[in-house]
Amino acid sequence: MNPSEALYLIVEASLALAGFAGVITVLAKRGASELPRLHRLDLVNLLATSLAALFLSLAALVLLAAGTRDPIVWRVISGVGVLVTLYFGGKSTQTVMATPEGRREGTPALVAINGPLLLVCAAQVWNLVDLGEFWPVLLLLSALFAVGCYAFVRLLFAHGD
Repeated sequence: MNPSEALYLIVEASLALAGFAGVITVLAKRGASELPRLHRLDLVNLLATSLAALFLSLAALVLLAAGTRDPIVWRVISGVGVLVTLYFGGKSTQTVMATPEGRREGTPALVAINGPLLLVCAAQVWNLVDLGEFWPVLLLLSALFAVGCYAFVRLLFAHGD
């Protein structure tokens, strides 16, 4: 599969994943503002990661269509991607650690998500500085999509707290 085909696939999958946020809100039978804090964070993570993967994929497709050399495209997307990932990871950590309930219930999820995401960020920095290849970008987009799927599953099986 060439990079353009993979990027189009990620765009389609990200749109579908973002659409599940509405499904979750309906299944919760209450508005997003009425969800408990950790469930609201999962909803934000679901939307943020799917939209980040969507926009990074679209940005790469636009740069490729504009005739930008492939290594430059992959370096730019890696640079932007690492900033986006670190920002959302930091905000998620801040939100979880803000309450005792969050620290108790959310810490295992933070470790499960942020550990691998830090490794993915390291691959992005390596791609930015040296490689200029597609596979680290695909790794980033896949990781973002996986975090969104994880948030979706947590919301789907959330108890009616």
